[in-house]
Amino acid sequence: MRRDDTTAYAANWWTVLLVDALLGLAAVVGGLLLGSYGNVLGIPLFVLGAAYVVFVFMRLRRWRRLRDEAGLR
Repeated sequence: MRRDDTTAYAANWWTVLLVDALLGLAAVVGGLLLGSYGNVLGIPLFVLGAAYVVFVFMRLRRWRRLRDEAGLR
């Protein structure tokens, strides 16, 4: 499977990553809220949200590298 990193070269690449990170952060907060009320679904939602945020930051590093190599920085 090939990655499609064409969005890294777009003018709004920061906005794309910010919205993506906020989606993961919403899952983290939702997991914390569910967990605080004793719902067992809170822990998996928190873990999945945290993993999603980590993947967004990994993509941020990759996109920065690609933009540096293309001279877009």
